Amino acid sequence: MKVMVMRPIFKPGETSNPDFVLYPYHIFHLRLFYKRLGRSDRVFDYFAYVDLYRLGAERGDGFIDLYEWDVEEKKVMEPLVDYEEAKMKAFESAITWGNSRVVSWWLPRIEIIREAQAYKVFWIFEKNREKFLMDSLEGKEFSLEKLVGKDGRKCKGAWCR
Repeated sequence: MKVMVMRPIFKPGETSNPDFVLYPYHIFHLRLFYKRLGRSDRVFDYFAYVDLYRLGAERGDGFIDLYEWDVEEKKVMEPLVDYEEAKMKAFESAITWGNSRVVSWWLPRIEIIREAQAYKVFWIFEKNREKFLMDSLEGKEFSLEKLVGKDGRKCKGAWCR
């Protein structure tokens, strides 16, 4: 299947061919228009990265580069959050951020400039005979055994593949 993937920044160095799992996000570039009494209106751009598995939102500095990958379906985690929930979470996050920067009697008008569903790459690799996950955007490594337990019984979702 073809999916859009956020450009990986980090990759494990010890392994020539690590495996991976793709974690779902929806990315929004929003524009907020604030009306103000007796002052000029304010316009802000906001980039929201909405986690489609846990329904969290992070603010980004821009719209990350996306690449199309052709992958096996089993490497892709299914989103648990639908589009409307993701959009509302992005708007809520943008309003909270915008309201901390401007005083207005009104909620902002919000326009979606650009959006895309994309996946973050989590590399699965072995180091010192132990399996690890690496976040491809932050470079953080996580012991798979600590995440899922020695026998794998705590294992849920695509992390276990």
